[in-house]
Amino acid sequence: MEEKVLNMLIEVTGSDDIAEEKDTDLFEAGLLDSLGIIEVLLKIEEIFALRLQPTDLERKDMSTVNNLIAFLQSKIS
Repeated sequence: MEEKVLNMLIEVTGSDDIAEEKDTDLFEAGLLDSLGIIEVLLKIEEIFALRLQPTDLERKDMSTVNNLIAFLQSKIS
């Protein structure tokens, strides 16, 4: 799962630096914005077959690679 999430976020953000620092705040770093959130939700549905609404996640749930991995693990298991 970690590799899938990482690859998805690298594609959405256009930055592979996040592979090195999985606790980097993607919003503070300017790598993720409101449009990026929608793109991440669409990719989650495509990759994990998990349909989420923007209200299903809080900002902190996708602020870092590690947070998104933990969130998705809690939804899938």
